[in-house]
Amino acid sequence: MIEIKKKLKRAVIKEEYVKLTGSTEEAIILNQFIYWSERTKDVSKYLLEEKTRLENGSKEGDVSLKYGWIYKKAEELKEEVMLSVSVNTVRKHINQLVKKGYLNKRSNPIYRWDKTFQYRVNLVKVTSDLKKIGYRFEDENLLTGSADFDARETNTEQLNNYNEFSKRTGITAIPEITTDTNTNNLSEISSSLSIDDDMKSNDSKQFNKICELYLKLSGKSKISSNDYKAILEVVKEQWNTNLVLKWIEDCFRQFKPQHKNDQIRSFRYVTNYIFDQAHKNYFFQEVVNNEQNTGDYVEDEYFERYG
Repeated sequence: MIEIKKKLKRAVIKEEYVKLTGSTEEAIILNQFIYWSERTKDVSKYLLEEKTRLENGSKEGDVSLKYGWIYKKAEELKEEVMLSVSVNTVRKHINQLVKKGYLNKRSNPIYRWDKTFQYRVNLVKVTSDLKKIGYRFEDENLLTGSADFDARETNTEQLNNYNEFSKRTGITAIPEITTDTNTNNLSEISSSLSIDDDMKSNDSKQFNKICELYLKLSGKSKISSNDYKAILEVVKEQWNTNLVLKWIEDCFRQFKPQHKNDQIRSFRYVTNYIFDQAHKNYFFQEVVNNEQNTGDYVEDEYFERYG
């Protein structure tokens, strides 16, 4: 019998964060946010931004904080760090960290319909306040030294196919961070994504329109992480927006529920339909071009495969 090894969770309590926050729970949560912040795809820009703020003595409100923004639901965070408290209590601890200035908090600045809050660790304040109480931020060399940010970012980019695409297209929505535990094995992280401000206008507009239409047709209130990734796969192809929207409508119109509660629950289903339609269109155009060159009759081969 094959033994399946279960991936064990890890929660780290650091003395310096307990002293800093005055709370074991807040210390665990802060450490977990720092863990994720150092593994976002824009980590080099984020650390450089914090290093610049530290050197210039920047205060909150002096600069626009562009990088290092992530989001994770309180429900997931509770499961990750294994706190024996309610989800509402986890939210209260997060809000306390915001109130103390160790986390920045905002709504999605691009997609107003996204109601999930985004967070950013204020490493400048964490480092400064730790010094005041006689402690040192463990990774302070990343802010004060000449650390090689690019090497860390390169390793992080290999974690997710989204990273390569997002750099090319500038898609700025933040997919939900997949549940994971505090581990040093970067290859186990399935997703830890952040905002890239270098957005291409056309890609962003298509992404927005797809999201809005999907939410309307599906009756869902928000886009999930899997939906984000599936939509990005479509945007990546740079197909005509009106054609893509038509395929989405066709997908919902042609969907035949097997029972009263059956419905399209994920954009992945729609993505598969869109790629199928795009392939058919591409093949049809290919054989049309072939007919013009060879005189072969188009419908014979097309309907043999798709009729």
